[in-house]
Amino acid sequence: MVTATPANYAQRFNTERDRLLAALGAVTEGGVIERAQHVGSTALNGAHGSGVVDIALSVWPFPLEGPALAALRALGYRRLPGPAGAPEQRWRHARRPVQLLLAEAGTEIFQNYLTVRDYLSHLGSAAPRPPASGRERWFQRLLPRANAWWVGRHGFDTVEALAAEMAGFERPWHIASGWAIDLFLGAASRVHHDIDVQIARDDQLALRAHLEARGWTFVTPYAGRLERWPPGMRLEGERHQAHAHRGAAFIDCLLSDIHAGVWHYRRQPEVVRLMARAERRTPAGVPYLAPELALLFKSKNTGRHPRAQDQADFERVWPRLEPEGRAWLRWALTAADPGHPWIERLA
Repeated sequence: MVTATPANYAQRFNTERDRLLAALGAVTEGGVIERAQHVGSTALNGAHGSGVVDIALSVWPFPLEGPALAALRALGYRRLPGPAGAPEQRWRHARRPVQLLLAEAGTEIFQNYLTVRDYLSHLGSAAPRPPASGRERWFQRLLPRANAWWVGRHGFDTVEALAAEMAGFERPWHIASGWAIDLFLGAASRVHHDIDVQIARDDQLALRAHLEARGWTFVTPYAGRLERWPPGMRLEGERHQAHAHRGAAFIDCLLSDIHAGVWHYRRQPEVVRLMARAERRTPAGVPYLAPELALLFKSKNTGRHPRAQDQADFERVWPRLEPEGRAWLRWALTAADPGHPWIERLA
């Protein structure tokens, strides 16, 4: 009989991950799996737990359908009961002690599993053990502590790693979204599930060549799917993103229409900003989008369809906007979304 050890669990994870990738395919090869990570108690050093190997899969599309769904069932997996429309699914192998935790690529749920895993691994023997029942409530209570630990431990590590990857890229680029907000405020505020880089659409092939030389591969979101980005093909029209993957690392590349030093808002091209005003830099020289532009992008996730983190970013940032930047954001929102609740706040 083989004694269960962390090494045995790691080997079992590797074996099952390879089976899943062979059956479902990686997104960079035309499949559905974006990332596969060993989570749960068997992923922790020295922790035996229940003996069930938990594998978190970020997939696109979610939920699985057609051939991908059939392939997962053919491997011996059966879905565990859960509410319809839930943002994650759990699947259990019929003969092996393996459980899958499926979530849509790019969602917070997948990152939460990784953050809690890393936090418990950091605690080592002092890590609290999950109860026999009520594990979901235990996980949710633990998550804020895990997030706070991640922020304190990692800070701007992700930004620094991205800046190192972009070194030598001779076209303009800027960190966008939540990381841009944190760079403006001077402190990491939360766990970010990815890092966004904005470039001019005309520079997309140059960026691809730069990152490919460093081992990155690419897909592009379109019509509810992640598709491979064929070499030499320009992304036009509704294709305004490319996802770069290398191992567990991920960069979301955002393509903006920038012409003659003028940035155009994709959702309302008449909304413009001089790039001289759209760019900020950290003391170390890392370029990022000005906070009023970051908030304009985030505004689509507030108002009628709120997302808590974007509203929180607005509350933290708007009192610190310069008068000109605040006036520009109010004008941009009035043009792009006249009923948005931030307009009155910015008056």
